[in-house]
Amino acid sequence: MFDNTDTEIWTLDDGKKITLRHIEHGDAMIEQKFVRKLSVRSRYLRFHGSIKELNEKELETFTNPDPFNEEALIILHKGEINEEEIGVARFIIDSDGKSCEFAIVVADEWQNRGLGARLMKVLISHAQARGIKRIHGSVIKSNPGMLQFVKGLGFEETTDPDDSSVMLVTKYLSD
Repeated sequence: MFDNTDTEIWTLDDGKKITLRHIEHGDAMIEQKFVRKLSVRSRYLRFHGSIKELNEKELETFTNPDPFNEEALIILHKGEINEEEIGVARFIIDSDGKSCEFAIVVADEWQNRGLGARLMKVLISHAQARGIKRIHGSVIKSNPGMLQFVKGLGFEETTDPDDSSVMLVTKYLSD
């Protein structure tokens, strides 16, 4: 089982090596840089609004997840100069203790390489290991790529009764 001290090294089809690990409090700078580097559209689709960067409170929350109720995984690539974050996925356990809400985003230049699916599968396995029975999220209808992505992973879609521009996506997890 992958735990907070573990890392996984993945080798991509082109031979590049990337690292998967839990986000750490010291990752604030690379998390902020990651969000700033996302395209305007990717930031809008991930955060359901127009942002340029994370505020101090968001940055603290994102890089210091509550270990009892949250999990956040990042993918890092060691470039020529330094290591950069290229993807992040997280979940927050709902108050029922049996379901969780997820969020995921991959850097624009790293999309369409299977990283999101691989990252999401690891996130789902971590949720299952914690006894989570249902994982869910919200996707803006104008994000067909994400809707196709979650459908391919077995999520079901319903329109958000409170916002017709949003689809609620849900996957029931087996033991």
